[in-house]
Amino acid sequence: MKALVIEAPGSIEIREVVDPEIKKEDDVLIRVTACGICGTDIHIFGGLKSARYPVVPGHEFCGVVEVVGKRAAEKLKEGDRVVVDPNLSCFQCEACREGRINHCTNGMINQGVNLDGGFAEFARVNVKQCYRISRDMPEDVAVLGEPLSCVLHGLDKAEVFPSERVVVFGGGPIGVLIYKCLHTIMGVSDICIVEISQERINAARAAGVESISDTIPQGEADVVFEACGSVEAFESGIRMLAPSGRLVQFGVPVEDAIGRVPLYEIYRKEISIVGSFVNPFTMKRSVELLLVYQDLFSGIAVTRLSLEEAKSVIRGEMATSGFLKAVVSF
Repeated sequence: MKALVIEAPGSIEIREVVDPEIKKEDDVLIRVTACGICGTDIHIFGGLKSARYPVVPGHEFCGVVEVVGKRAAEKLKEGDRVVVDPNLSCFQCEACREGRINHCTNGMINQGVNLDGGFAEFARVNVKQCYRISRDMPEDVAVLGEPLSCVLHGLDKAEVFPSERVVVFGGGPIGVLIYKCLHTIMGVSDICIVEISQERINAARAAGVESISDTIPQGEADVVFEACGSVEAFESGIRMLAPSGRLVQFGVPVEDAIGRVPLYEIYRKEISIVGSFVNPFTMKRSVELLLVYQDLFSGIAVTRLSLEEAKSVIRGEMATSGFLKAVVSF
């Protein structure tokens, strides 16, 4: 089959690879129909400590069940449409037994990072990673299953009240998902996105975002989401927090990024800085929200690319500021 392969940091090719096969009773073979491009894919190309090379990237994918193992057949059948949770923990280490499955210390699977992912015609996954979706859910909505599940974890960490003021740094797909969840579903009226790219601002507005600007709003914020991986955004966000304010570091910075923190402000205002990493126990909720709010989440992942174009995006040769979420279709 044809696949996009990151051979090593800085080396990426499209080539023929061996088709995956069922090896275990709980294996499922998925015919990939769509896979979103994420900033993590670009980080893997640049060199990521947790990545395994060579690897087929792509962790935001949906598809159709082609073959099921004996035990997997108790849950799925050929022809089912599914969204894949790319993360699978061991459920045996102390972190997992305490419910912190996103901090698994015993060989956590990250499909598309340390195990081949969705930028290929087929992918082998565990049945535990599969979430059945209806036949009428559009692929541009279904492919948001994983990023939305991560957003829901970040929202859980922030504990936002509808009356609070929220600022989101970053007008990409994650920032837009945060905005839509808080503004439309949770009823937060005082929320805005800060984004420096006018093209990205236009794309977010086209997707239904009403409050987005290239300038930081005046006044304090109760909650700040750093959703672009920027040290400058992180530092700006901390400075604008109100007493008892919370900053959620959601964006993925480079691994050696260091941000300055105002220690006295943290002490005096009782500010909280929390991280949000992947999607522990939120995938089911994500799929349910996508089903109920299909119209709300449409318009985000509408740009369709070929594998060749995806390669150009990951290599930094193709501009992405003019759209929110690009999806490779097979």
